[in-house]
Amino acid sequence: MKSIDELAKFKIVQNALFFGLLSTATILFVWLIKDFIAPIFWAVVLTIVFYPIQKMWVSIFKQKSVAALLSILTVLVIVIVPIYITGYLVANESILFYEKASGAGQNSLVEEVAKVAVLLEPLGIDNDVVTAKLTEATAFVISWLSEQAVAIGQGTFGFMVKLLLMLYILFFTFRDGPSIAKKLMDVLPLGDRREKKMCERFSSITRAIFKGTLVIALVQGTIGGILFYVVGIKGALLWAIVMAMLSIIPAIGPAAIWLPAGIILLFSGNYVGGIAILAVGTLLISVVDNILRPILVGRDTQMPDAVVLLSTLGGLSLFGITGFIVGPIIAGFFLSMWTMFSEDYEDDLAIHG
Repeated sequence: MKSIDELAKFKIVQNALFFGLLSTATILFVWLIKDFIAPIFWAVVLTIVFYPIQKMWVSIFKQKSVAALLSILTVLVIVIVPIYITGYLVANESILFYEKASGAGQNSLVEEVAKVAVLLEPLGIDNDVVTAKLTEATAFVISWLSEQAVAIGQGTFGFMVKLLLMLYILFFTFRDGPSIAKKLMDVLPLGDRREKKMCERFSSITRAIFKGTLVIALVQGTIGGILFYVVGIKGALLWAIVMAMLSIIPAIGPAAIWLPAGIILLFSGNYVGGIAILAVGTLLISVVDNILRPILVGRDTQMPDAVVLLSTLGGLSLFGITGFIVGPIIAGFFLSMWTMFSEDYEDDLAIHG
């Protein structure tokens, strides 16, 4: 009996030591690659979204490696090249906007914004206070835009390094994606049913968030940019990109741009332009979001709008631009785990509460 107890104690110590070393090795490895988490993450996301393309190329050429190269080329044409071109154009627009805004005289953006305050005097609002606040807000926007333009120029080398690393990882995730996923599920001690459900849920949320957000951003940004160009607002391309970026935030979206723009035009005496922006923004841009978001995002993610909003804002705050996908994925994983818990322990919950 004593030898059996000693053997059991030895087994416990052995297991504790093993899992301690396993945890330590995992933590050290994650710490080692922490600066490259973003390229790995985006490689996984793009693999999930574009894997049907990989399957199509495999069915044509019968070679996974050739298909992976063609899938990477497809991603470059559809995603990477347009993003790079857009970033270049936005950087140029930001510089021009900064030059206009920081200039003196009647063409200065600060001067134009300050004029709005004069029109608010009949409402009993202090002209000097409003002018100071509007000028302060405008200066903040100017500073932010100029910083982003400089950051784009300084981050070109780092961006290219991470891009090349992502493409390198993308080749292997395209080629060996199913076998990698199978090995991960074999290692996880959660049971085949749970592992399969988690994998399906992760893929569904990732595809919905990526495709839905991209489509909504393109549609709203395009409409907003064309609208601003037609009514004669300078830097229409820049504002189109800003509206497209804001469209990833539910309940806020491009209205943060087109609504103040329409009001400012009205106060400035451009009634046709102001009414046009407010009308198109209310009846078209906002309606596009209300129609497409539930179809492309909400239906597949099965998450309430409030959760999508909070997780998107939280993701953007913690992870930057990558957070618009990371945040909702974390929220979806959280809801999925609690759903599985309630399903697996339904009887126990009914009995014990």
